[in-house]
Amino acid sequence: MFDPVLLRSLAATPLRVQYAVLPAPAPVSARVPVSEGAAAGGGRGWAVLRVTLLGAGATGVGEATLLPYAAAHGHDAVRAQLAAAEPGLVRGISPSELPALLPPGPSRSAVDAALWDLFAERSGLPAWELLGVPPPRPLPGIHTLPLLPPAELEAELRGGDCRGHGSAHGSGHGPGSPKLNLRLGAGSVEDDLARLDAVRRYRPDAWLMADAGGTWDPDRLHTMLPRLAEHGVRVLQQPLPDAESGALVTLRRPFPIIADLTHGGAADPGRLAARYDGAALGLDAVGGLTAALALMEEAGQRGLLVLLGSPPATARSWAATLHAAARADLLNVPPALRVPGEPPRHPRRPHPVAPSSSVPAPAESAMYGAGGCPRCEERGGGRDVGQDEEERSVTATRHGRGRTGERHDGCCRGCWYREQPKRRP
Repeated sequence: MFDPVLLRSLAATPLRVQYAVLPAPAPVSARVPVSEGAAAGGGRGWAVLRVTLLGAGATGVGEATLLPYAAAHGHDAVRAQLAAAEPGLVRGISPSELPALLPPGPSRSAVDAALWDLFAERSGLPAWELLGVPPPRPLPGIHTLPLLPPAELEAELRGGDCRGHGSAHGSGHGPGSPKLNLRLGAGSVEDDLARLDAVRRYRPDAWLMADAGGTWDPDRLHTMLPRLAEHGVRVLQQPLPDAESGALVTLRRPFPIIADLTHGGAADPGRLAARYDGAALGLDAVGGLTAALALMEEAGQRGLLVLLGSPPATARSWAATLHAAARADLLNVPPALRVPGEPPRHPRRPHPVAPSSSVPAPAESAMYGAGGCPRCEERGGGRDVGQDEEERSVTATRHGRGRTGERHDGCCRGCWYREQPKRRP
């Protein structure tokens, strides 16, 4: 993956560590039901953890989302983790050494991103090159519909203009068809069926997956499987609680069933492969970009489907996620999270059922490239392919440093981001 010798040389400089917890307003489409533990935060709101590393004249910044309903994301808890890790960080450290200092979670994720940002600035190379992965490129984006009572969901779908905001990468659907993730599990089987009917009534052309959030039991799963197939569902995420997932070992299924690791499940691909066909994971849950890439590599070796996603994310944290996107089969686009007083870095449609296909442009940083386009003389400046409606691709990040003068179709608006076929369910 990455060059360990180069990383050791970049990590040999002592660092100064700064971190802050920054309150952020709840994203419009981030509605947290009580079943997910909304009361666990004790009234705590959304927040962004920002870690800054300084050393040898270079600066690296990483961010992670602190969820209001996750006890492990408590502000005092992450501050205590970082304070305990600081003696190890100030001596200089490689991302691969972080598991010895920090547990999986937002603290390690933010530090990991800050280290790659720092190393990119120090070396003059973009992070994707240091990581040994392809440059960020377009992928079809999946947008999650909020978990609402059926009547409210139907009203959202009826009022939302989500036509034409899908990806041009179809899976049996025409260009412009959206890719949607429908959350299920609140209420009865009839409520879930009403939600499915509403989506198909207003978006019959959509590529559709469903996420039960571990709220079903095996009997309900057996009841729902044929009905999901009738509604054209292509992937089912976390139908059973982890304690009951053994029932999946012998279950015949019409489509892939994937585990949810986005809020910190047991990230053991060997165990997952016996029960599931894939996994949904996020950087903040597994401990950052370095850990996510390792998990995705092992998942690929085992033939597991990978859905890469994130909780509501800032532009900077989402840009880190996009560096792993080339190894994902599916990409779930999160709502945008922004710290008050800081300028928005990307356009975003406010309607929860009709989000734009564009993704956050990254912060001005070496990780994502502050220089000009490497294949032309033009400054990249972070323009997203996909900001315009006719360009329906979820895109990656700013242009990084590199060669100039090489011509390429589509330059400069995405000259790195050539679409490649991906295996899809």
